[in-house]
Amino acid sequence: MEIKEINELTHNWTADEFADFLHYLLQHGDHESMRSWWRSTSLLRKLEATGLAGLDGDEVALTPAGIELRDALYLLEESDGLADARLNLRVHRLEDRHAAPLGADTLMLLVAGRSGRVRADAARMLMEDVDGGGEYADRLAKCRDPKVRILAAPYADPHLFLNETDHDVIEAVIKSGRADDVCRRRWTSPDEPFEIRLAAGALVTDGKRADRMLDAMEPDERVMFLGAYPRLAVGERAANACRATGDDEAPLEYSMTRVPDDYLREALESKSGHWGLKSRVEDYRRALREAMRLERLFSGPDSRVLAEICGQVEAEIAKEEER
Repeated sequence: MEIKEINELTHNWTADEFADFLHYLLQHGDHESMRSWWRSTSLLRKLEATGLAGLDGDEVALTPAGIELRDALYLLEESDGLADARLNLRVHRLEDRHAAPLGADTLMLLVAGRSGRVRADAARMLMEDVDGGGEYADRLAKCRDPKVRILAAPYADPHLFLNETDHDVIEAVIKSGRADDVCRRRWTSPDEPFEIRLAAGALVTDGKRADRMLDAMEPDERVMFLGAYPRLAVGERAANACRATGDDEAPLEYSMTRVPDDYLREALESKSGHWGLKSRVEDYRRALREAMRLERLFSGPDSRVLAEICGQVEAEIAKEEER
């Protein structure tokens, strides 16, 4: 049976109906008790309307044309021709947990198809089930669909993404741990769009490099960048970023650390604005009052137990800030 005929006969089938027809109904021949079709009445009506099945007493029976279609579908869903089949057949085959993985050539054809859902499912299967993704990842890294490139990112050569324009793909490369100094220099360049530099901020650990990046940004971009990476939102760097916006409600004030005294005092003495810093200072005041009361538990400021607890808490905070 030709693919064109198959597609015409199944043009209005859902993915679930393909699954029922191929794998859940009629498993013991060409006849099935009517009781088994209680949740597939829509499929039954479609089969009857196209002459593929009919009632035989209290059973549903496939016609010769129905048997031919079923056999053709079994062959089609395991062949390269699947790429030309109805969308819902492709969806069913890719999401069928009981079926063996499709071959790499078929999956590559599906990745090149029109359906974004199928492209992503096929790419995921390639990366997870076919040789760990290594052989095909570099090819998927060049796919026009960013969702496919994201799936390829943990396996592909990171240098294939040097000209990447989607920040989500950049983030996927970085999270995979495959980005190197070549990637960092490229993605943090002032010539790159801000969204790319923002994603690449995860690769920046040096304060001087961060400052050079900030110098090439607009005031609002600096606040956004530092807000995304609190470990860099420290001291004068963070204070200067807030000042540059001319906004006394900069969101960065809710996360910046090691705030210089002059900026902090300016914020506390202002009659309006800077509510982020003011609320944090008030939180500290309440916490300090409670801590000073609880410190009476210990023998004094030289208590070894107190020193050990303070060290543990400092280590926990440092670990949290690294995330």
